[in-house]
Amino acid sequence: MLGSVTVHPNADLAREIWDAIARGDADALRARLAPDLVWRATARGTPWAGEHRGAEAAVDMLARVGEATDVFDADLVDVLASDARALLVFRARMKVGAREIQVDYVILARIEARRIVEIWSAPMDPQTLEAFWVGLALTGSEPPA
Repeated sequence: MLGSVTVHPNADLAREIWDAIARGDADALRARLAPDLVWRATARGTPWAGEHRGAEAAVDMLARVGEATDVFDADLVDVLASDARALLVFRARMKVGAREIQVDYVILARIEARRIVEIWSAPMDPQTLEAFWVGLALTGSEPPA
């Protein structure tokens, strides 16, 4: 007989944050992020690359993702959790003009007292993502032919 399966509370927290982002619920997101959060977005060449300090900076960075793309869809693939961390794996689809890309991403979040205090986000295929943004990151449109 199989026993019941329990979900780690940090996996629940990660899914709550994912749902808040998907709904565009900045208030719910802020409630789960530490005020002094540090988010390191390692996707070089993207409009959101770099270190973002504070919950408000993280919310602003996520807004830039939407502003920089004509289409941005993301599907959560997996969540792994421990007492101190959660790892999210997701597939993102981005479209800008005629360019379109699908790329897998990972987000590693450090958690203290049911709040995210530190995040590292990274594409699984950084070269393909960087190539997608060449000529787009600064102009927001297709480069001349």
